[in-house]
Amino acid sequence: MDCADEAALVRHALARPGILSLNFDLVGRRVDVTYDAQVIQPPAILDAVASTGLTAHTHAAGDHVGDDHVQHHHHHDAAKWWAIASGVLLAIGWIADGVYSDSWIEAVFGNHGDAGHWHHPSAAVAYAASAVTGLWPMLPRAVASLRFRRLDMHVLVCVSAIGAGAIGQWAEAATVAFLFALAHLMEAWSIERARHAVATLVGHEPGWGADGGHEVAPVESWVERFAAVYTPVVTFLALAVALVPALVDGQWSVWFYRALIFLVLACPCALVISTPVTVVAALTSAARRGVLIKGGAPLERVALIESPTLQHVRELGVVLAREEELAFLVNHSRRTLRVIRQNVAIALATKFAFLVSAVMGAAPLWLAVVADTGATVVVTLNGLRLLRTKA
Repeated sequence: MDCADEAALVRHALARPGILSLNFDLVGRRVDVTYDAQVIQPPAILDAVASTGLTAHTHAAGDHVGDDHVQHHHHHDAAKWWAIASGVLLAIGWIADGVYSDSWIEAVFGNHGDAGHWHHPSAAVAYAASAVTGLWPMLPRAVASLRFRRLDMHVLVCVSAIGAGAIGQWAEAATVAFLFALAHLMEAWSIERARHAVATLVGHEPGWGADGGHEVAPVESWVERFAAVYTPVVTFLALAVALVPALVDGQWSVWFYRALIFLVLACPCALVISTPVTVVAALTSAARRGVLIKGGAPLERVALIESPTLQHVRELGVVLAREEELAFLVNHSRRTLRVIRQNVAIALATKFAFLVSAVMGAAPLWLAVVADTGATVVVTLNGLRLLRTKA
């Protein structure tokens, strides 16, 4: 797994009898599945995961799970070359438009509010090819998501790019496809940086064994529940933006374009990734101090206690190497909670700002992709600050 969308897709695929629990590790790009062998067998679980376009393998409870570097790097090398091809074709389209346009500014930036923006035929062909190459690596995931009746980022970006092309905004379609291909690489890079940072501290990559005592933080559960509601609500709003105002003023292409921006913003990538990255960084840095915390839930509970004692924290699932680490634990847990709240605020504020801008026609489609990607990278790097422990 490389992103929160894929985690949600796996959760959907494994929502079947016999699956007892799913323990996601977005930083480690894996999920640990606990199942009832009398109801479901491993081959059925592997087939379910394979239907999403991802791969899985079995392991016994308590085993240290390694990583398939060859397959992972092969996937990203291929994605990188598709993104480069998309960018080259986009540049060719810009150059062709620039040669035949009145100004280079119009050729480069276009006029995102003008559905009748003209493209030279050769530029339109280059833009279309750029869109296809940019979207190609994500099409299998988009198809898999649609099979499970999910509207994740892969589906939403594909629909947005196709919709932009349908109203003649070929430059926008190509730019969105290229930027999302680039965004996918940047998101993978930020997660990879998190993995390497954790590996540097613990001495090996963040493979882990099954840990039935691991507790997810309540704030992380809240974010997942919010995200499950947010995406369909914003998608419905996109439909309303496309139809309702156009019934009044008749500007169907203009409002359809603005609705496409809503679709790009409907997937809560930054919001979903913000908490697990922060928690993993916090747990890892605490472990280096000899403070072992069984998940995000004990960490959050310690942060909310006004005068925690050694007795309190041991009851909450925290093991201290010595009593003098209690003060560190309290400060560290409260700092973690502050960073989580910062990340949630950054993700939500970015979404809200661009949703408002979309309705007002003040933000082009490509800028919405940039903002969404930027927020994902920012919250990841902000969470990684917790790897630097404070006394």
